[in-house]
Amino acid sequence: MNEEKKTLKNEKVICLIDNYQLNFPTERIERIKDINKQNFPSINLKTLHYSQLDIKHLKDINGYILSGSNFNVSEFYNDKNLRKKFKPEIQLIRKKNQKPILAICYGFHLIAYAFNGKIQRMNILKSGSQIISISLNKSDELIPYDEIPVNIHHRDYLLPDDPHIRSTFQIIATKEIDGYKTVQYMRHLKKPVFSVQFHPETHYSNKNFAKVYDKAIVNKTKTIGEEIIKNFICNC
Repeated sequence: MNEEKKTLKNEKVICLIDNYQLNFPTERIERIKDINKQNFPSINLKTLHYSQLDIKHLKDINGYILSGSNFNVSEFYNDKNLRKKFKPEIQLIRKKNQKPILAICYGFHLIAYAFNGKIQRMNILKSGSQIISISLNKSDELIPYDEIPVNIHHRDYLLPDDPHIRSTFQIIATKEIDGYKTVQYMRHLKKPVFSVQFHPETHYSNKNFAKVYDKAIVNKTKTIGEEIIKNFICNC
């Protein structure tokens, strides 16, 4: 019995915060869960919907993954009710003694907002997933490459020259998209906070990209995305 308690106490726990609206049709949350299950069966990935988040009750968590969403952080400035819904998550991000965080897309925007960055919205008609190539000005333990293909899906964006962000984060990858300069990967200068604008938990199949992208590019995007998530979990 004592040995069993010891095992449970030493178990690594990653908390995945689901930022999608309840019952929103997405495979991205399941994809993250499957990546963890297939590669780290001994690690407990605890999924928690943002509406149930209470940071006072979060104990023995080794790291956090903040998911994408069908909401837009750019709407926070005019929608105080939406902003209020994510107040607990913003408080979690701002904690002084922070555990590692991997923030994905909407999670990226929450990170920027929490540190006084200005989230803006692209004025374009085009929507849906795209695969783009981004260059990194340095490789690190999360992304050990100089250039990678990534899956983007969101029209909210953060400017690379945002003064609040530049004083707090190291901006590692940027990309101009449809005339908009965007940050694609940044990490906090002092805290273990890794933030990506793109979706490393990209789609299961090629069906979404089959008519647009070469199969090898799609597979490489998925493989590298999975590696990014695995690297984060390993380093928690």
